[in-house]
Amino acid sequence: MLDRLQADLKTAMLARDAPRTQVLRMALAAYKNEAVAKGLGPQGILEEADALAVLKRLVKSREDSVAQFQKVGQADRAAQEQAEITLLKAYLPAMLEGADLETAVRAAIAQTGAASKKDMGAVMKALQAAHGGAFDGKAASALVQGLLG
Repeated sequence: MLDRLQADLKTAMLARDAPRTQVLRMALAAYKNEAVAKGLGPQGILEEADALAVLKRLVKSREDSVAQFQKVGQADRAAQEQAEITLLKAYLPAMLEGADLETAVRAAIAQTGAASKKDMGAVMKALQAAHGGAFDGKAASALVQGLLG
């Protein structure tokens, strides 16, 4: 992940692509901050799961910003944040959505034998174990609640 981010940053800088360069610099800074926080130092290499978690946090932060900018009528800022989300999502694995997510949730419910909303934690743990971070937690949670409701 680190090598890919650094190579893409170099390419963006050579192409004088300022918006892409800015986003990639920010992503690398977040990556290095996480490495330092984990005690690896600024040149440390994160586990793949940790690196993905950093990028997911960056995407989530921008999604929240888009909602806020749209709420106050700043469409241009919302569009800028959306462009950053698109760029960052290229570094994340394909996410389970729609029917695929529902199938995965149903499988997790069957695996855990969940019968009510009290079992939601077990279902979410099973889903996480089976699919890692390849799903939107909010969407999965809403689906689990709907199916167990």
